[in-house]
Amino acid sequence: MDKTQVKNFIESLREEIIFYYLNDEEVETILPYFEIKEYPENTVIFREGDSGDFIGFVISGKLEVKKQTEFKGNQIILAILGKGATVGELSMFDKHSRSATVETIEPTKLLILRQDAIEDIMNNHPPIAIKLLKALVRILSIRLRKLSERLTTIF
Repeated sequence: MDKTQVKNFIESLREEIIFYYLNDEEVETILPYFEIKEYPENTVIFREGDSGDFIGFVISGKLEVKKQTEFKGNQIILAILGKGATVGELSMFDKHSRSATVETIEPTKLLILRQDAIEDIMNNHPPIAIKLLKALVRILSIRLRKLSERLTTIF
């Protein structure tokens, strides 16, 4: 993928939380840090227990997020994610293994930001890194609130 395609995909996700805080100049600055990966239907992006070295932003397609239960071979579906969703962010920051399995349920394109790229942005472009981290905190906060709401409906 060339720089123009990456920029177009970032622009298509501009209203999504992760890129919401960035201006055009900041987007131009971080373009080289991203790559685009295409996955066919029924492809495992990563498995629960894998080490995590990237965050993925869904450009198109749908993903199923699954977690192993205590009953061998049984999984529960935690979420179906589409355009604008973020996957893989937890293990990027807490250094634990992936907490769930993510698999495509239709052909999917992801905008990928690798661990070393995040560290490079933090070292070389701190103001942009702060905005990206602020967006990731907001994403995690929204997910935590939704989880809390779901738990209260169970009990």
